[in-house]
Amino acid sequence: MQATVVGGGIGGLATAIGLGRAGWRVTLLERQPALVAAGAGLLIWPNAVHALRALGVGDEVAGAGVPNLSGGGIRRRDGRWLFRMDGAALARELGAPPITMHRADLHEILVAALPAGVDVRTGVEITTVPDEGDLVIAADGIHSVLRQQLAPRATVRDSGQVAWRAIATGEFDLRAGGGETIGRGWRFGVAPVGSRGVYWYVAAPGPLRTTSPAEQLAELREQLVGWHAPIAELLAATDPAGLLHHRLADLDPLPPMRFHGRIALVGDAAHAMTPNLGQGAAQALEDAVTLTAEVGPAATLGEVAAGLARYEAARRPRVAALVRNSRRAGEVFGARGRVTAGLRDLVLRAIPARVMQANAARTASWRPPAQFDDVVAR
Repeated sequence: MQATVVGGGIGGLATAIGLGRAGWRVTLLERQPALVAAGAGLLIWPNAVHALRALGVGDEVAGAGVPNLSGGGIRRRDGRWLFRMDGAALARELGAPPITMHRADLHEILVAALPAGVDVRTGVEITTVPDEGDLVIAADGIHSVLRQQLAPRATVRDSGQVAWRAIATGEFDLRAGGGETIGRGWRFGVAPVGSRGVYWYVAAPGPLRTTSPAEQLAELREQLVGWHAPIAELLAATDPAGLLHHRLADLDPLPPMRFHGRIALVGDAAHAMTPNLGQGAAQALEDAVTLTAEVGPAATLGEVAAGLARYEAARRPRVAALVRNSRRAGEVFGARGRVTAGLRDLVLRAIPARVMQANAARTASWRPPAQFDDVVAR
């Protein structure tokens, strides 16, 4: 059986690894001239860790990332904690710790894990669904050209918020832990990513800025003046050339995840979500493992179509709920009014930590389908 994967990001690479290990002949098409990753930091929740272990790269990810056993949580701008996560307890319950790492490190690990038979073609611009292959996987991101053709009603929805992301290098006091600090409309998140430095991000009300990166950094320093340490130090240590700035958006409505019995959508092409739950990359990895488990054993086009039906039935309800929940979380944490932001803080302080911990555990409790190991060991 032959598969064509369109897109060389996390979802596309993971799918190519899974199907390649299941014995498929895989062609991976990427429009960029090389398989390189753009981005900064990445939170790998336990569900994603289990997906990566299933794909055979768990040790490499553990070696490149930083286990988040201290937990982190949510703070006010003065540094007072509203909620603290017990990362060690989460790791014990779910069988894997949350891990933070640089997106480029994960991308490099996945590229290195591509089976020898995968045909990688870069610099290839795909404008229509490829004819070749028993299975076509669209993993070409939130602005997927293939999805726009197959499901034109699924549109990119602006959340009204924008974000900045960067890596700061140097020595910073992170003994209090990582996590997110929330103010009125503005949020700041931080996490160590190993030898590459410390990942930080800011979310704020739109619109998208058109000033230079240096001017945008100056705006961030002005907006976040007086926020707890080491926020000012991280901003001061950031090279403007490494600053990323973009809108926060998702898909609405979500498209189907299969078409014509031979086409599947994976990752952001299928269910792009705002990053408020840290589940975007994790869901792409879950897609890849589930797709491999359901379609990997197929020997006929009819079996491919049946496997895709099972894939969509397994994945679509989960990702639809996460898209909704992530958007709601952004609205809550991004509250701008004095009254609404104050009420939000009071509610967060009042919710028992065990309830918040349980909610996080439910989100990250996914495991690979039972048949996955048999499929890739055939």
